[in-house]
Amino acid sequence: MGYYSIFSNLFFILVFVTGMFSQQDESLKTVDTQVIHAGALIAVEKGQVINDVVIVIEGKKIVKIEKGSAKTKYSPIIDLSEYTVLPGLIDCHSHLTSPYFDTSIDAYEMAIASYGVLGTVYAKKTLEAGFTSVRDVGGVFYSDVALRDAIHNDWIPGPRMYVSGKALTMTGGHGAWGNWLAPHMKLEPNPGFPADGEDEVRKQTRTLIKNGVDLIKINATGGFGTSKSIPGAASFTIEEMKAAVQEANKNGLKVAAHAHGADGIKNAIKAGVNSIEHGTFLDDESVQSMKNQKVFLVMDLLAAHYELIEKNDDFSDKKTNLNNQEMFQKLSGNFNKAYTQGVKIAFGTDSGIYPHGRNAEQFNLMVKAGMTEMEALRSATIIAAELIGIEGKTGSIEEGKWADLIAVKGNPLEDISLLEKVEFVMKEGKIYKSPIQ
Repeated sequence: MGYYSIFSNLFFILVFVTGMFSQQDESLKTVDTQVIHAGALIAVEKGQVINDVVIVIEGKKIVKIEKGSAKTKYSPIIDLSEYTVLPGLIDCHSHLTSPYFDTSIDAYEMAIASYGVLGTVYAKKTLEAGFTSVRDVGGVFYSDVALRDAIHNDWIPGPRMYVSGKALTMTGGHGAWGNWLAPHMKLEPNPGFPADGEDEVRKQTRTLIKNGVDLIKINATGGFGTSKSIPGAASFTIEEMKAAVQEANKNGLKVAAHAHGADGIKNAIKAGVNSIEHGTFLDDESVQSMKNQKVFLVMDLLAAHYELIEKNDDFSDKKTNLNNQEMFQKLSGNFNKAYTQGVKIAFGTDSGIYPHGRNAEQFNLMVKAGMTEMEALRSATIIAAELIGIEGKTGSIEEGKWADLIAVKGNPLEDISLLEKVEFVMKEGKIYKSPIQ
């Protein structure tokens, strides 16, 4: 046999053997698998509690949910047999780069980068409180976009973020900076990006989309946190808001409308927005409009309670003709009205108005206002996910969805305040907090 034939045969043998080892290596490769044994699981999509459950996770997703007896098939096990496991919570109205609650910080003295730096601190607090996703509706200088991307790239821990950039507002409207300045003075440029008329609103919406936002927010009324702005007063016209909605929808984005007063709420609904944020002074007509147009309501009871009751801030210039106790009672009553009449309510707290990480305190306020514990939980899971548009990926513990899981000791459907004491947090299969050492 010649050298060529010998070499040729050796070559084919080598290819064959290498292929065998390659196939063997492929068979040995396994996706990262984690198995959780839950004492109880809350299936929010069914409104049920299921006892003694095994959850199998591969990589970032849930691949199997079995009876607890199946745990003998797996090792190791994450033992949460003394805990109730729930889907990761979702806050649909957050401001993770906002230090508004901290009166020691002056926004006019703060460097732009500081918003992002503070955001890393606030994001970690929010995630460890059990919130694996947030809709962030108003970040100045695109700090929310930067924070979202940093979390997505795994540079820092934090919840998954869906961001709006700076909310659209009119001249002198809620969120415009420097409303307190004398007439002969103005900010150039104004970080609040005020826009007037359909063309300016359209252009500003396009600019936000160009710069990478996930949704658009528009201020349909005045607000409590802006000088010379009246919360009950409508701001943009229906036509101006329609311009924003049209531009957003062309790009597959939803629109959230900040709206306290009933007229502004109804204008925003007529313009085609997807959600009403706050809804403080809603009336029967606006409730019916939300129902008819399938518009979500995101009512921030916690931020209101923090400012009106806990801090007892002075809002006497806001023309509400109510003291703080009366104002909060009215808000709670309107929340009950919307809930009992069938408006779809998504959980949102306006974090940044109060110290970040306290988000779950709102559950108790919602239950006190008449919502059942299960519906309060659904508002922060499957319904919140639906508002954002991620209900096929998260919001419930189901096979094929992201492994966004939290756990508490006890049953939050019997004591909703237990959600303020989350002991286990997993986002997309990665554990960020655990009682197990």
